[in-house]
Amino acid sequence: MKEQIYQALATIHDPRTDKGMQAAPVHDRVNLSREKAVQFAQQWARNGYWTSVYNQRTAECIVDYSPKGDDR
Repeated sequence: MKEQIYQALATIHDPRTDKGMQAAPVHDRVNLSREKAVQFAQQWARNGYWTSVYNQRTAECIVDYSPKGDDR
C-alpha cells in the first residue's frame, strides 16, 4: 500500500514570492498518495491556481505548478 503522506495545496498567489498572498488556500487536501496529490495539483493548476505538493512528514515541497500547469 502506498503511503498517504502527501498534501496538495492550491493558492491564488505564487508560493515562492507570496505576491498577492491571501490568508487561506483555495484548495487543500491532506493524507494522499503521492500520485493522487500530484493529480490534484495538476488539475488545479489547469484551472488557474498556483499549486504545490508537500511531503507531510518532512514538509518538503516535491513539486509545484504555475497556473498554466507547468512544473517549476
